Amino acid sequence: MVIKGAIVCDYEQEQKNDVRIREGKIVEIQKSILPEKGEEVVLAEGLSLLPAMVDLNVRVANDSLTGKNLATLAKKAAKGGVGSLALMPDCSPSLDNEAAIELLNSYKGELPASIFPIASATKKEDGKLSDLSILHKMGCRGIFIESSLDGNLSRRVCEYSLMMKAPIFCRCEDVSLRGSGVMNDGYLSSRMGLPGIPSLSETKEVAKMAETAIFMRTPVLFQALANERSLRIIERAKEENPSLFAEVSIHHLAITEDFCSGFNTGAKIRPPLKSESTRKKLLQLLKEGVVDVVTSLQSEHSLSKKDVAFEEAAFGVDNIENHFSLCYTYLIRQGRLSMSDLSRVTAKRAAEILGLESKGYVGVGADADLILVDIKSSKVVEDNFSPYYNSILYGEVERTIIAGETVYKREKKG
Repeated sequence: MVIKGAIVCDYEQEQKNDVRIREGKIVEIQKSILPEKGEEVVLAEGLSLLPAMVDLNVRVANDSLTGKNLATLAKKAAKGGVGSLALMPDCSPSLDNEAAIELLNSYKGELPASIFPIASATKKEDGKLSDLSILHKMGCRGIFIESSLDGNLSRRVCEYSLMMKAPIFCRCEDVSLRGSGVMNDGYLSSRMGLPGIPSLSETKEVAKMAETAIFMRTPVLFQALANERSLRIIERAKEENPSLFAEVSIHHLAITEDFCSGFNTGAKIRPPLKSESTRKKLLQLLKEGVVDVVTSLQSEHSLSKKDVAFEEAAFGVDNIENHFSLCYTYLIRQGRLSMSDLSRVTAKRAAEILGLESKGYVGVGADADLILVDIKSSKVVEDNFSPYYNSILYGEVERTIIAGETVYKREKKG
């Protein structure tokens, strides 16, 4: 395959080039490449070519690990420009045993996106430590822990992380402080008569886990942070342990708690959406480079779990199929990042954290996991359970290529 005429863009370049792909790898990048006889040619004049995005915080629909849900997730990811996904283990069956990993691995060759399992640190049934070495050998790329995990177990997980050279994926939340909270604790939650979740439930746990990671010298990804203070804590902690990484969701950078008004369950996500002032601070920290990766925070739930009273509705958002468009609309069009910056926080850095050395960039020898996007095109979000319902999004994915094969191609309307 030869891709001709695209603007090639990754974390360190943005220039017009042709790209040749063979056997799932990029083998040539030149100003002009003459196609060989019988070689597939993709005419990409006016389009941008980027590495497929890598998302480190994804869950299957309704937290149910089935072949159908995996296929749906991978299909939506490919449509949204995401080629590699880190699947969180808190599903059913939980990714804490060999059988569950075997189930996931059995579907891998059939999916239009690469799904990498993250092992649960503890077993769901008894809370004991999972067989992490075995799960790692079966393909798990990291270890997931809740910050509320017993201190001694956390220490042992850190030891396994160092031994296996696998990062820890940490969700920081004090469950007792969260209590029955369903949205950000503040004026709006009070006005709506809903129990709030205080920022302290996140920040105190970030501080605790940062100290643990510094002491143990462990690589840790702090997942889906939503508070400026949390990011500042990690920024300082990086001075003593550079292998600490901060993740923020596109939703916390794009919208605010005001989208919960009218008891809109589509905007009920975990961690909760914050105030406009907090959103602006998170954007500034993204621009400063304090934020390492941006996630879609994909966690789909059926209407039976969303079309209910706000307090009873499930936390979660289903927008991975719009991930590139959301990032382009709210980060690039609004002048927050360049295309190269976006590629760094959605592809290169995430690939490095996951240990995917040949993904996340466009270069000779890299995996041919690529997306072609039309930054001039736009669409209206038609899902009325999306927090972005009726919003205009810019920058559509025209084609997604995984291992040199086209797995998604946008259908032209009209």
